[in-house]
Amino acid sequence: MSSDQIEPIEVVCHVEQYVEYELRDVKQFSNRALLDESGVWSLHRLAAEIYAMGYRAGDQAAAERGRKARSREQAKAVTE
Repeated sequence: MSSDQIEPIEVVCHVEQYVEYELRDVKQFSNRALLDESGVWSLHRLAAEIYAMGYRAGDQAAAERGRKARSREQAKAVTE
């Protein structure tokens, strides 16, 4: 299954570690259900979407800092 969302390697590793814990718990506890490959893919998709939201938020914050810095420079130029 492919996805157009970017998921950094650190996020992939965390998701896969979670899946390993789930597989271990299925063997250890009778009340746990196995997470199938479709579920693992969905988990990676969710992680990618969450990462993308964080990236967009950071990008917007950087853009706002840039706008504010340009505004300060323009105000400074007017007063000189």
